[in-house]
Amino acid sequence: MILSASTVSTFSLAAFRCAGTPPLIVWGSYPLVEKAGLENYTYCSYCSKPKSPRAHHCRSCGMCILDMDHHCPIIGNCVGAANHRHFIAFLFSAVISTLYVSVMSAYVGFHLWPPMAYRSLGHLSGFDRDLAFRTMKEVILALLNSAVLLSARGLVLVYLFVASLSVDIGLSILLWQQLHFIYEGKTYLSHLSSQVDDGVGEKGCQNLFRFFGCSYSASRYLPGFWNTKKIHKK
Repeated sequence: MILSASTVSTFSLAAFRCAGTPPLIVWGSYPLVEKAGLENYTYCSYCSKPKSPRAHHCRSCGMCILDMDHHCPIIGNCVGAANHRHFIAFLFSAVISTLYVSVMSAYVGFHLWPPMAYRSLGHLSGFDRDLAFRTMKEVILALLNSAVLLSARGLVLVYLFVASLSVDIGLSILLWQQLHFIYEGKTYLSHLSSQVDDGVGEKGCQNLFRFFGCSYSASRYLPGFWNTKKIHKK
């Protein structure tokens, strides 16, 4: 129940919350904006207004998103500055939930599985390549023969185990990719464009602390290799 509640709540926050609206700047004449007001800004031809740095226009949402990472079809919304943290929390909760389902379905299915009967496995002795193939063949045949005797509940558990494990692997890869980009101080779109805002890029765990809202002073107690590393681009 806890996993279900956390998964549904974080999914709702990531899906139905605005991904992040760029700051609204009144423009149209030079005295209103001044020279430095639009520094490093670009022009969005879709919205017909200046676009702030690290903002991208999403054609699916029809608006510019601040710190846009990507448009996620899973939540049907963009992942940006306002809901990126909720999206990561949803991935954490979904990975733990699917792992829990995989473990429990495997545990119950193991106790419901019919006993396997081996034909000639007991007469095999020694060890070579042919013996390994024959042993594997006997195990697979015994597994398939016993699977025929599975009840409807056992078949549902097998399907549930395969489906949950597949989803868990996919979400784990996505979560690892997201945390890697956060560690490097990038987004998915900035990684694709290979553009850095300035000549020095910060890479370190302080980006993770800053992203999750933890105090930066806590990173001082981490080992030396977790400290900030600056990459100078030639």
